[in-house]
Amino acid sequence: MIQKGVLIPHDDFVIRVLPYADGIVRITAGPSDGPEPVSYSVTAPFPADPSFTVETGETETAVTAGRLTVTVGEDFVTVTADGKRLTRASRFRLEPYEIRRQTGGNVTFRQTVDGVRASAEGGDETFIRVSNHGAVTFDFTEDETLFGLGSHEEGYANLRGQFVPLYQENMRIAVPVFVSTKGYAVLVNCASVMTFDATDHRRGKFFLDSVDAVDFWVLYGGDFAGVCRALKSLTGTTPLLPKWAFGYVQSKERYASQKELIEIGRRYRAEGIPIDVLVQDWLYWDDGMWGNKHFNKERYPDPAALTEELHRMDLKLMVSIWPNLSGESEDRIEMREAGHLLGDGSTVNAFDEAARALYWKQANEGLFRYDIDGWWCDSSEPFDAVWGGKERDPLPERMARSVGEFKKYLDDGILNVYSLHHSMGMYENQRKCSEKRVVNLTRSGFSGQHRYGTVVWSGDCSANWETLRKQVRIVQNYVATGESYWNSDIGSFFAAGGYEWFRDGDYPRGSDDEGYRELYTRWLQFAAFTPMMRSHGTNTPREVWRFGERGTPYRDAIEKAIRLRYALLPYLYSVHAAVTFDGTMPITPLALAYPKDREAAKASGEYLLGPSLLVCPVTDPGAEDMTVYLPAGGWYDYETEAFHEGGRYVKIPVTIDRIPLFVKAGAILPVAPPVQSTADLDGREYELRIYAGADGQFTLYDDGGLDYGYEKGAYSAVTYAYLDADGTLSETAAGQPDWRHPVTVRIVGRK
Repeated sequence: MIQKGVLIPHDDFVIRVLPYADGIVRITAGPSDGPEPVSYSVTAPFPADPSFTVETGETETAVTAGRLTVTVGEDFVTVTADGKRLTRASRFRLEPYEIRRQTGGNVTFRQTVDGVRASAEGGDETFIRVSNHGAVTFDFTEDETLFGLGSHEEGYANLRGQFVPLYQENMRIAVPVFVSTKGYAVLVNCASVMTFDATDHRRGKFFLDSVDAVDFWVLYGGDFAGVCRALKSLTGTTPLLPKWAFGYVQSKERYASQKELIEIGRRYRAEGIPIDVLVQDWLYWDDGMWGNKHFNKERYPDPAALTEELHRMDLKLMVSIWPNLSGESEDRIEMREAGHLLGDGSTVNAFDEAARALYWKQANEGLFRYDIDGWWCDSSEPFDAVWGGKERDPLPERMARSVGEFKKYLDDGILNVYSLHHSMGMYENQRKCSEKRVVNLTRSGFSGQHRYGTVVWSGDCSANWETLRKQVRIVQNYVATGESYWNSDIGSFFAAGGYEWFRDGDYPRGSDDEGYRELYTRWLQFAAFTPMMRSHGTNTPREVWRFGERGTPYRDAIEKAIRLRYALLPYLYSVHAAVTFDGTMPITPLALAYPKDREAAKASGEYLLGPSLLVCPVTDPGAEDMTVYLPAGGWYDYETEAFHEGGRYVKIPVTIDRIPLFVKAGAILPVAPPVQSTADLDGREYELRIYAGADGQFTLYDDGGLDYGYEKGAYSAVTYAYLDADGTLSETAAGQPDWRHPVTVRIVGRK
């Protein structure tokens, strides 16, 4: 029953106000005799003894805890912080309905672009349980900009004015968190399908398909960093990925043999192109045995020798695994006999702990024992009903068909959290048997999934310039939810067009097409400033040498961007260590970094990477210059070191081998010497570039990069502080000296 907190009765339900911490409050509207809502996102326990005061008037009750006051009226809940209104929730609605599902029926398997899929048809309708449709509306102020709700192919610049479907599908990741430029966030406790309708700019309405109660947290941090720390306190810590995951990742659909993987690795090393990871995509298993986690013995005769040879070259191997199985493979037979497949007879029941353990056992015995380094848990939204046909259905029909397929096999209340449970199984079981850091590249996500070492990507998009523009906005929305690791297929998945609606690329000649070479180069330059830099796709190979000989524009520009990524790895690794230790996010939309700057809110094609770098990807073909907005303060062009005063627009010349990249005055930027992989960084001397014009501080972090020793203190964290008035630099060291790097200091711009 809903008991903890302040309970305020209403006609049909009770509103519960429960302070969690200063700046965090949980608000629940549900039946007084209903169950306590379960959260898959929030791991923070109920506060043992929350401190608050209550003032009761004739029509309103006010609950104050720290900076927040929650005022409950007849049909509204208003949340204020330090006397200023954050948001107003109203129009709470709960409508009971019966969950019914077709059981039994005939299962058919079909080959799709997304692998072999199973679907059950027919059967008997069975009553499952009674649930509630829910709804709640949030009011917004005129000057408010909203980010978040996940990774959606539309690439929203601002959630205001949008209708956002919140369900899981290839190119759509639902995360029920939005963040406001007013310094607060809302985390909606709902694991079912949802929609967010903010087409009325004044407000946004959540429709919740299946809930026990309308339940949400309001988190006030004052600024975006504060909001992110509050989210961490509720949803848990993000593990630090291994250092190699921040290097260059080469993939394609697909490498077909052990021999080919080794040859690709050797050529990268022979050509001196920095790289850390090769990826084995699907179909490494025996023919007809979809999802079987065992290498085909003819094409991969000695997996242990494969990883040994790659490791000798300082290369890591990531391998694709799937939650759905077909054919009479040993993995599927074992799962079926244990009763761990869902109603399609194909998909592993990731909601069952024993099924997750067996799935890990299969992955361990078939793959991990050969010393592979990372997982690509593909298709973690495992049901599909819409990826086919010449024409794409309109969104309402598409959503209904996709959700309907999910509901054949899963309870309505958990449709959005299959990937979270799948990821939990991989992370928790690997940690039981290995100190190797978990990396799980996966296509679906949810609030709290960051606890399990996941990196999501934006799905199987197509090669055109509009899609690239959208990727720049997608990453900002996803990371704004407190889920820090995101990437996209460099150059898109589909380079070419085709019969089906999703084959919508503009470049049938792939890497032999000058137009595609330009798009790919600009996409890769953008990817160099995202959490993972990964090249992948179909229709055309993606290795660097496919884009021309050395001395040609696109080839040289691609290599330059990869080398820049490695030069900035000390900064990038430190920024992502701050995600783990402090809860801040690696990417910040300009509107959230400068919430009072109206022009920053318009600059959706730019973002901050860490505290110091302003990234402005080029997303137009044939660009010779680009007008960018520089927020208040001083900014240095990274390449030319020219100084620009902020608070204005500037026109920057661009060439194919550079994008506008600026460093904030006061920044302390650690830069590495040229290396071939992240393994080469150990013990190397870094250059600390200090950009004059303001005081600054930065913590340079390093550790062993492979295991979880950092959790026990095996790391180095040196905080450098710069005083611009006299040009002095001080340092404070924490952790262990083993991982500390010697540095040379160069001050940029000081006269």
